[in-house]
Amino acid sequence: MQSRTWVLSFLLLVGMMPLAQAQVPSGGSWELGWATDMDSTYTVDLEDDWDLTGTLVMYIDNTRANEVSVDFTYEYDEDGPFVIDGPESASISANTNDTITITITGASADEVRAFSPTSKLSLKITAEETLGETSVNTQEIEGDISTPRMYRLLPNANQPTDVLYAGSWVEFNLEVSNMGNIQDAIVSAEASIRGCPHLSVTGLESLKNSVVDVTDIGGNEPANYVLRLEASISHQERGCDVTVALESEGDGNTRSSTMTVQVVAPKENSANSDTEDGASEDDETSDSSSLPWIHPIEIFFVVFLTSLLIRRFEQ
Repeated sequence: MQSRTWVLSFLLLVGMMPLAQAQVPSGGSWELGWATDMDSTYTVDLEDDWDLTGTLVMYIDNTRANEVSVDFTYEYDEDGPFVIDGPESASISANTNDTITITITGASADEVRAFSPTSKLSLKITAEETLGETSVNTQEIEGDISTPRMYRLLPNANQPTDVLYAGSWVEFNLEVSNMGNIQDAIVSAEASIRGCPHLSVTGLESLKNSVVDVTDIGGNEPANYVLRLEASISHQERGCDVTVALESEGDGNTRSSTMTVQVVAPKENSANSDTEDGASEDDETSDSSSLPWIHPIEIFFVVFLTSLLIRRFEQ
């Protein structure tokens, strides 16, 4: 009986040996690396609506005679603007070089815009080969990710609050918002006025080389400039389209804002009419005051005396 038990144990042990040997890595090795050029910072693609996309490719070169299975972990600042998505694991056949793709998308538009293109986010990828619950081999790769620079200076001309009369001037505010993701400057500012050759804009020279911070990030508000509209005395009463255009130092583009301004002109001969009316009133007053004025009592005595004389003559 004991001999039979020993034989069965020996056969069971022999049957398990191939399985154990299959779990032991054979000769050769595997290597994790970047297929994407990560020697410098990787820059994602960025659309005007702040939609962000990017693709990173890594590889595993397996020179072993057996398949390699690894698990991946991704380490990066999840409070940043990037959402990184890659496989949790991969199996690479013997003597094979396989590539693995990682996709990058953006968080909200505000988070993407708030991330300065002068900053970068570090990504570390770990590939771990395990045997049971034991780590057999672990390799790491790292890289930096950033966003491109986006420039967008947007002027907004606000209607003047005061009435613009011919021969006078009024002030108006020009707000300039930097809706890009990095500081920008105004190269030049110009104004064009349609249909009103006797109207001009002054103060534009104060905008040249002005630096505008990123608006709505870190509490920054739009830059505000006070300009002046001047109408000559000969300006007719009409509505004028006033356009203010700014050139961005960042991207060289020119963007503009247009407003309609009503010029009020005095009525023709209104001053002369007022003078003539005043003179007429003075004349009327003078004429009326120069007439003799008789008191009613005096009229009564005259009538009474006349009646007495008539009676006496009748007698």
